[in-house]
Amino acid sequence: MAKSQRISEDHERGQAIVLFSLLIGVIGLFVMLVVDVGFLLVEKRVVQNAVDAAALAGAQELPDDAGQAELVALNYAEANGLDPADLTVTFECTNALPQVCNTAAGKYDTITIEGSSKAPAFFGGLLNLFGNAGCWADGCEVSALAAACSGACGAAAGQIDAVAVIDHTGSMSVSDLQNAKDGALHLYELFSSQVHQVGLAVTPPVHPSDFCDTIEDWSDPQTWLPVGLSSDYQGTPGVLNPFSALVSTTSCLDRASGSGDVRGPHTDLGGPMKAATDELVNNGRASAKKGIVFLSDGAANIINPATAAAVGATGPCDYAMKMASEAKAQGIEIYTIAYGADDTCDRDTPGTTWYDRDAVDLLSAMATDVDHYYYEPRSSDLDPVFEAIGLQLGGQPKLIK
Repeated sequence: MAKSQRISEDHERGQAIVLFSLLIGVIGLFVMLVVDVGFLLVEKRVVQNAVDAAALAGAQELPDDAGQAELVALNYAEANGLDPADLTVTFECTNALPQVCNTAAGKYDTITIEGSSKAPAFFGGLLNLFGNAGCWADGCEVSALAAACSGACGAAAGQIDAVAVIDHTGSMSVSDLQNAKDGALHLYELFSSQVHQVGLAVTPPVHPSDFCDTIEDWSDPQTWLPVGLSSDYQGTPGVLNPFSALVSTTSCLDRASGSGDVRGPHTDLGGPMKAATDELVNNGRASAKKGIVFLSDGAANIINPATAAAVGATGPCDYAMKMASEAKAQGIEIYTIAYGADDTCDRDTPGTTWYDRDAVDLLSAMATDVDHYYYEPRSSDLDPVFEAIGLQLGGQPKLIK
């Protein structure tokens, strides 16, 4: 082999080594850049998850205790790896109702958490040049924001279909019934007619041609559900439309004790429960959360024998419980309010499940669970109870940002 040929081959071999070295260097740089980007993406997800969890945890304390909401949020964020010093907590209102949001009183429905952290980086400065602001030689600054609200709040508030059941039997005094009606009307104010549909059921039933008039005899034409699911109960958000069937019928209900009204006993709890369930199942929206808010001051004490026989009920209380169980089986949440209830299921067949059990036991069992059951003394203001139910029915805290 000629000397010149060997020199040429050695030169080519040297070039190849140089090129290979350069290629290895480029690949190494590329790998480190990929690792940097990976760290950045992972840290962004970690920070986002942490502020999401913090916002949801804090929202559980709203609207009544913003201070506790902030403390809980900071603790959750720290438990998920964020330094509280790197967090910003603010509060706002997405609902104009003073019951839910009143900045002067420190009541808010929404908490916003903004947090930051630093991801390690080999080439932070280079990433900064490529549009990742906040990246320097010592790492990349990443931030995330989350906002969560509690109850019937936020622009993305979910759909709710609900039926209020009001006991207007003779055992309810004039003031008791007015408190019940005021509480239900307060619930209608709390909801948003843009996304929430509400109906009304009653016990005892009323005339189909006059919802303000209790039937005179159990054989009369009757309706347990004078108002089906409707969305015209508000004129503007939080302001009731007095001309809507829901508002006007709720307002005009009278006690079933006047001259000519059906003779007692009056308290059939299974009838309105079944009517409310049928309305929600047949006319409710598939995507809506469904609920029944049921107020009574006593145990069930009357039932149509044929109706009881059709479902194998052993008495009025047993029938009411069976109807509540059917509603729960349909995925309907049931909230019960025992308004000074102090009687017993003495109209059920002796020796059966509900015979002589306390009314409060029945109403508690009819509810979805203990958190859906409220006991209130007679003549107490029911607005706070209906408000609590409205917020609870509005759903668990939810992320809106």
